[in-house]
Amino acid sequence: MALGASVYKVNLNLSDTDRHVYLDTRLTLARHPSETEERMMVRLLAWCLHAHDDLLFGKGLSTEDEPDVWQVDPSGDILEWIEVGQPSLDRLKKARSRSRRQFVYSTGRGRDQWWPSVAKECNAMASLSVRHLDADEVAALADLAERNMSLSVYISEGSALFTSADKSLTITPQQ
Repeated sequence: MALGASVYKVNLNLSDTDRHVYLDTRLTLARHPSETEERMMVRLLAWCLHAHDDLLFGKGLSTEDEPDVWQVDPSGDILEWIEVGQPSLDRLKKARSRSRRQFVYSTGRGRDQWWPSVAKECNAMASLSVRHLDADEVAALADLAERNMSLSVYISEGSALFTSADKSLTITPQQ
């Protein structure tokens, strides 16, 4: 019997002063059995950095036709395609052909080998932005993960300050 996804609920208070987005919302994150809490929390970080009424989490790791997070407008056009980890060049090219803008939040083991192998091609894609995350910051972010979370996220000058009842940390993606 296959394992099911673990469900995480997030009460989120978001203040993004860079984009003037302010909201209180409740999100549901489904963590695939093979997904780490680090990766799941980076998906949440990406959602916070791109928060919009049309922003959705993808169906999961096993779905090839969807990114981790995406913004789809009411007409069905994909405005933003957001990947977490180290996507293949083929996947990034598919994303470029299907969406207006693409983002990668690179993290995880193997990133130091992945980036040099794709950097030249990625830098040639004008609509793609790759943001690298510090492993220690991602590990600290994963420490905030609970099945029921209440988080405040304050975004300013590209950095995200995450605060829970008893912990806080700042994550600064690097271009």
